[in-house]
Amino acid sequence: MRTTLLVEDASFFEKAIVDRLQKVGRHQIMVARNYEEAEKCLDMPICDPDLALVDLTLPDAPNGEIVDLCRDRGIPTIIFTSRFDTDIREKALAKGVIDYILKDTPASLDYVAELLKRLSNNPKTGILILDDSAVGRQKIAEITSQHLYQVFEASTCAEALSVLEEVPQIKLVLADYYMPGEDGFAFLKTVRRKYSRERLSVIGMSSRASSENRIRFLKYGAADFIAKDYSPEEILLRISLNLDMMERIAELNTLAMHDALTGVHNRHYLFGEGAKIIESWAHRDSRAAWTAVFDLDSFKKINDELGHDIGDTVLLNFARQLKALAGPEDIIVRLGGDEFCAVFRSETRDSVNLKLAGFMKSLNSHPIRHAGPDLLCQTSVGVARITDGDLLESLRKADKNLYSAKRSGSGLMTAAE
Repeated sequence: MRTTLLVEDASFFEKAIVDRLQKVGRHQIMVARNYEEAEKCLDMPICDPDLALVDLTLPDAPNGEIVDLCRDRGIPTIIFTSRFDTDIREKALAKGVIDYILKDTPASLDYVAELLKRLSNNPKTGILILDDSAVGRQKIAEITSQHLYQVFEASTCAEALSVLEEVPQIKLVLADYYMPGEDGFAFLKTVRRKYSRERLSVIGMSSRASSENRIRFLKYGAADFIAKDYSPEEILLRISLNLDMMERIAELNTLAMHDALTGVHNRHYLFGEGAKIIESWAHRDSRAAWTAVFDLDSFKKINDELGHDIGDTVLLNFARQLKALAGPEDIIVRLGGDEFCAVFRSETRDSVNLKLAGFMKSLNSHPIRHAGPDLLCQTSVGVARITDGDLLESLRKADKNLYSAKRSGSGLMTAAE
């Protein structure tokens, strides 16, 4: 479990900070109110913090000695203080502290919380530095490693493209503009043919920055541009802001593609990204793909008589069991209301029928428990093969078979191959 050492002598800030730490998932917190207590904490065998959040001015260490203590123990350190001292701040940042944050507004706590969230993700986040200067790469690598990123380097455009292919966790590239051979613009054009802005962010860099260079970089697909006389704080802030923006977009995309109640994919995904995937199967190999459309029996009656809370429980239970049925390439979708769809990659009609028969049997053996009598979540299913990647035609046939199954009471109806 991640452990935080909090060194804070003001009880008000201690309580506020502990609350924020817990909200961002840092539940193991060791609190010290002065230098002596912090030293005793660090000398304890069970104390092995991976982060320190410290006040700069303590009763027994008024000149930032706590920073040296934490840094000497190899603990990544954030200063959170009401004392603004330019000289101390610059010296602390030069020593490699993660950040120097002032307790000047309520927003400071918000910034600390966002920084802590970012730091928890950074060890899984790769950053690529593209610069023909070894000194320039080293300087940026030292700065970015303070925020715990995985740092990769490349001295040429070709090398950078190769690293991107090999390391999928790279989310951001810092690309120099002036390089021998291909320049930063050529690299950016190639990158944007392979990687979307949502997948990979690029920040341009130049020691001879001009408004024209910035505009060209941004037009070609860069997310940001920074002059090489940057301060360490500025480059770390720009990296963080760009990664935050990418995460927000990813979250919105996830929300747009998934059903809010059950968490499975929605219609928007099925007829967009899902349809593209299904079409690609037809060109990849000869394995059959099948569409199954589900309609829950008596769902309207459950909603009307037992209420929508119970109805939601039924839908959640059904989606959970349907997800358990799916293989790694299968697609599970809530079409709306009590209608679901599954797209299976399978060899034969018989294997699909066997899988669905087992699923329906499982539904009958897993009742839904609530305040009243147990409920059985039962369904009717219509199945059709997907021919030549044509999802819409397969859905039309599966829907027709679904209503045939309902009329006949058989529960399952499959189209002939």
